[in-house]
Formats: sequence, structure tokens, C-alpha cells
Amino acid sequence: MERYLIVYRGSTVDEAEGPPHDPQRWEAWFEMLGSALVDRGSLAHNSVEVPSRLVGPKLSSASLSGYSIIAASDFNEAVSLAEECPVFDENGSVEIARLRMAAGQASS
Repeated sequence: MERYLIVYRGSTVDEAEGPPHDPQRWEAWFEMLGSALVDRGSLAHNSVEVPSRLVGPKLSSASLSGYSIIAASDFNEAVSLAEECPVFDENGSVEIARLRMAAGQASS
């Protein structure tokens, strides 16, 4: 199994408009993931972007709203697991990346 980072973007956590954040739906999704859930991560808000060392931070245009780490056999399985994520019901999206294992680190 390989590990995949799921980055949540654009959810309506802490926003006054749009679909409300539903912690119960998130908890149900985490439970549905079962043993594929490696690190449930955290939801986030108020992200800033630092485009270079010479330019100060600015409000992020990417709307980073959290992350989780899952285990899956390949990208197709990772996408299939992520498709049920509640962030889509909150007008958000996900970005998925395969994590490289550090030298000497065994995959589970």
C-alpha cells in the first residue's frame, strides 16, 4: 500500500455563506475509510500564501482547508476513496498526491 496526501480546498468551514460544515458527515466519512485512514489530519482556515522569501504573506487564493493521509494500492483507489469526501458538499475540492517514502522507511 502506498500513502496519499489528500488536501482539502475551498470548503465553507467558518464561512457565513454557502453550505454549512457538517462535522458528523466528516466523522462518518473517516469511519468509512476504516484502515485506509493513516492520519485524519486537520481542517484549517485563514491560510496565507508566501510566494517567495522576498515577498511577505498574502491571503491564499488556493483556499487551503485541511488535509488527511490515506493508504491505497494506487491512484485509482485513492481517488475512489476521496470521491466520498464531504468537502464536495461544502463547495470544496480535493487534491491528491502520492507520498514518497523516506530512505529506510518501510511501507505498510
